[in-house]
Amino acid sequence: MVTIANIFSTLGNPNSLIPLAIKDTVSTAGMTAGSYITGKEEGHDRLIDEVGTEIIWLCGIPFFKWLYNKTVFKAFDLDSKFDARNLKDKSVLAKIKEYAQTDDIKNNIDKIIKKEKVFKNTATSRFFISTGLAVVSYIGLTKFKQNYTDNKIRKNLIEEYQNSQIKNLPKQDIEKSNIQPSFKGLGSVIESLAFSPVKNMWVLDGCITGERLKDSRTKQEFIGYAIKEASILFFMYYAGGKIQELLEYFAEKRHNISINLDARVLEGDFLKNAFNDKSIEKSLAEFKMANTSPADLYEFIHKNPDNLIVKTAKISEIIKMDKETGKIDVRKYIDLKEFEGVKDKIEKLYGQYKEALVKGKTSQEFFSKVKKLKRGSILTNIGSSILALGVLTPAIMLINRVASDDNQEFETKKRIREDLIKKGIIV
Repeated sequence: MVTIANIFSTLGNPNSLIPLAIKDTVSTAGMTAGSYITGKEEGHDRLIDEVGTEIIWLCGIPFFKWLYNKTVFKAFDLDSKFDARNLKDKSVLAKIKEYAQTDDIKNNIDKIIKKEKVFKNTATSRFFISTGLAVVSYIGLTKFKQNYTDNKIRKNLIEEYQNSQIKNLPKQDIEKSNIQPSFKGLGSVIESLAFSPVKNMWVLDGCITGERLKDSRTKQEFIGYAIKEASILFFMYYAGGKIQELLEYFAEKRHNISINLDARVLEGDFLKNAFNDKSIEKSLAEFKMANTSPADLYEFIHKNPDNLIVKTAKISEIIKMDKETGKIDVRKYIDLKEFEGVKDKIEKLYGQYKEALVKGKTSQEFFSKVKKLKRGSILTNIGSSILALGVLTPAIMLINRVASDDNQEFETKKRIREDLIKKGIIV
């Protein structure tokens, strides 16, 4: 069932591709509409490029990773769902094996440990190969789009010329005269890029940007892509996070309320209930006692499923669950520093909550304000990116075209017309 809380939880999830897809869809619509204003052929060209690129962008890497898992990992008899980052700390790895949710997974971990080097290389190669194949797919799309547009324009220009020359001939003569145109070794940067779905998209977008600029048919197209791609890379991957940080800063400064916990946590009531009955204090105390080493903290996560810090991390998907067994999926990587950060955020919010009660506010009023501020920050963040990508960037590109008298016509069409005239096909 779709609820308002579910919608904001999804939009506020930093690891979800849905907010990126929304921004990109709006950008596609704005860019395509702007191109149709300058001409039908350019609009068609842009439509193929934008829609095709969005499909490759959203589905390319996931599809090629799935294919890689089904072929390469299977050939080596290795579990593709096991995160290679789990191999970094041997004391934590021992706990991972101990708490494996099934015997099959435990046996698979043994295989991975025996073939550790092969597994790390295979996992690293998956990122590079899947990204590379997605880029190759885009190159193929670009070649198809350019050939399709060029042939379409060439055909239209020839037909326009023929119609102007033989418009008085009988219909059958006109038809006859038509011319048919013919891991160890994994650096922190690579690790960060390889295991984040959002950063995978960033890499792919960067490659697409380079390919678009390199394969631009004209200076006009190059300038258009430069404006568009710079805007997308900035607002899609950089500005959104900075805007969110700024909104969270102002929420805390103006209202003394911290909203940097995951939206999925703040949309629920379990945290409010834990603050009301003060059970959060016990969970915080338990966490502090357990946080002595990475292995102890990892074990604490498994042994204390009712701890509210652990529950919060599960809701935020810092700790991922196995849907089949209902247990923690040990194959997935748990960033223990990020887990510690959850405790710090809850501790700060709890302090603000107690201050609000002293000032006469009710628990309901406090958490209603928390939700309102969090939702407002999400809408402002996404809305600003939509405005920039779907309205302002296409407008800048259109203004740039109109301001340049030499570039008002689609340059690809101009180039093809000049080529046809030079060959004597039209005059």
